[in-house]
Amino acid sequence: MARLRPVLLDAGLTEQIKWRKPCYSHEGANILILQEMKDFLAVMFFKGALLADPVGVLEDQGPISRSARRIRLTSVEDVDRLAATVAAYVAEAIDVEEAGLEIGPTPELVLV
Repeated sequence: MARLRPVLLDAGLTEQIKWRKPCYSHEGANILILQEMKDFLAVMFFKGALLADPVGVLEDQGPISRSARRIRLTSVEDVDRLAATVAAYVAEAIDVEEAGLEIGPTPELVLV
């Protein structure tokens, strides 16, 4: 986590602790949160579904996750290898936020 922190701060994000985790925002809007899991560190973008992901590293958090996407880092080598990608995705996430883009509402379930 310590190796990733300068990448996020250099991108112009503000660091806070939210939900007992490091959360990074831009002008008050949450951009990403770092989540320590048992076997990996997740860089979870709140509006990750709106990111282009040309490198193909973003993954769903689970079957009901509509907007969040994460990058899974399993080693220090992953952090070093993907630092530039994380920085580029942060820049895109800031652009998404500044453009006011949103994930649409959850489609209503039709009960039969």
